[in-house]
Amino acid sequence: MDTASHLLLGVTLGGLAMGLADPAIGDHSSVVYGLFAAAIIGSNAPDFDIAIRIRGYESYLMHHRGFSHSLPMLAGWPVLLTPMIAYLFHAWDYMIPLFLWTMAGVVLHVFLDFFNAYGVQCFRPISRKWFHGDAIPIFDPVLFGLHLAGLLLWLLGVLAAPIVFPLVYVVTFLFIGYRIVLHRFMLQVVRRRYGVEGDSFLIPKWLPHNWGYVHETDQTYFAGSIRGTFLREETIFQKGGQNDDVVQAVMGSDGVRSFLAFAHRVHISCQKVQNGYTVELRDVRFRHGEKLPFGMDITLNDHLQVTGNTFGWKKKLWEPPFS
Repeated sequence: MDTASHLLLGVTLGGLAMGLADPAIGDHSSVVYGLFAAAIIGSNAPDFDIAIRIRGYESYLMHHRGFSHSLPMLAGWPVLLTPMIAYLFHAWDYMIPLFLWTMAGVVLHVFLDFFNAYGVQCFRPISRKWFHGDAIPIFDPVLFGLHLAGLLLWLLGVLAAPIVFPLVYVVTFLFIGYRIVLHRFMLQVVRRRYGVEGDSFLIPKWLPHNWGYVHETDQTYFAGSIRGTFLREETIFQKGGQNDDVVQAVMGSDGVRSFLAFAHRVHISCQKVQNGYTVELRDVRFRHGEKLPFGMDITLNDHLQVTGNTFGWKKKLWEPPFS
């Protein structure tokens, strides 16, 4: 999910930690605040890999949601962070609750990222594959609104933490479950439209009953949208060119291999330019109308030697799609 959502859900998870805290430590306010902080920090810890951006945008996109979101780091982040939190809040006698709430935050973060279209390498080191449940958009206004409302009800004194935050999280997981069921239903709508040949996948939109889809065959990507049960095909991307010598010449480079591992489904095109060629690789998940704004451009000379590449978005910051 986006950073603002992770931060907000971290705060409400911290409220849940406070609400469920042992009454015996109620008088030890520093400990309660420590539990609150542990949940917030844990909920945002996997995204500390933003430091990779120092190495460039390409490195960031290839490694973000990688090792920092992996199986070892589900416990690794709490191991690293709990002593610091205990020190800051003078809560050494409560290391276990601090550890568990930090881990709860980390697990919640990875869980939410798993169900985005962007994906996450959550099963490293067992598998370096990108997994994505495709059920929740990067920013979900329903979840954001739910948690913001719960937080305001608590801050304004309308409902106490032991009441409002458990209720918020029960509704949260019911809503996520509903979106997962919807995902399976909408996938069947696409498959009924195109038959068993090929492979279909969905892109979740902001509203639960609105989805984007792509259906892939050997030669074509069919792309469109679903609203309710109404499916509308909006554009077609022909494959072609994958076996050309020019395209094959770029496939061995490290940047391209990393991009293909991340993108899974890529539209490839090639064109002759002055003194060489340009090969464009586009991730079909991030479509806007008939445009595929996210991908790589690789330039080659007439001897099919790679001379450079550019990586990232070809759109204005405020234009959809948003990642």
